[in-house]
Amino acid sequence: MPEISVIIPVYNTAKYLSKCLDSVIGQTFNDLEIICINDGSTDNSAEILNQYAATDNRIKIINQKNMGVVAARNNAIATACGKYIFPLDSDDFIAPNALELLYNAIKSKLGDIITCRVMLFGNQNQEMYLPQPTKYNMAFNNCLVNAALFRKSDFLKTGGYSTDFNIALEDYDLWLNFLFLHNKKIYRVPEILFFYRIKNVDESRNMQNKKKHIKLVRLLHKKYPDISKYIKSRYRRKITRFFFRIQDNKIKIFKIPIYKIKNTQQDISCLGTQVKDK
Repeated sequence: MPEISVIIPVYNTAKYLSKCLDSVIGQTFNDLEIICINDGSTDNSAEILNQYAATDNRIKIINQKNMGVVAARNNAIATACGKYIFPLDSDDFIAPNALELLYNAIKSKLGDIITCRVMLFGNQNQEMYLPQPTKYNMAFNNCLVNAALFRKSDFLKTGGYSTDFNIALEDYDLWLNFLFLHNKKIYRVPEILFFYRIKNVDESRNMQNKKKHIKLVRLLHKKYPDISKYIKSRYRRKITRFFFRIQDNKIKIFKIPIYKIKNTQQDISCLGTQVKDK
């Protein structure tokens, strides 16, 4: 029984597929299976998969009619033998030690979902800005990509990727499910281990469906009502900053200075009880 099952949905990505597969085959962590699910590709993706499977018995191929990435991932994970799941899109790739570091983190109980820093490549070449994946930050934006390590048993408890998000945000929905319905913790290792391809609009599913994201975000808010308390908290903070702020060593209300702080190094967390009149 392999420890990790790498799940790779494949749909017409022949020109990128070899780079993805090579990055998985060359991992320093070897106790894995590689499940490639061909989602009705019409290019030569199937031929490339067969060539790789012939040289590496860890590669398993599933062929299905085109059903989309949600069904592809769910179907592949259903057949997975690994204790841990690592989804990977076939146009992206990972660093040689990615699975080893992610595996060490989850075995050390640093989190239930283990992610990493991300480098963009293709049409952009820079590190992807991702806030820390806390519940607060995740309530506003997805703070990790689809490629992260988690237990299969935890995944099954969530019900898997939801068909409500066939067109986009299916991974964001899964992470919110883990966080808000099952109280799981996300941990990000400090290394850049995942390389996310930025493609042209005509190749990118997310860019093509960007206008529909607002409707999907509303669906997420309905599905996870706890998000609303974080949104209200942010609004309260903004309102508080508008009425009351500390700026240029001065306490201001409605932008009008009412008190000048003598010592900028003192702890101002208790202002109102410790500040003396000038």
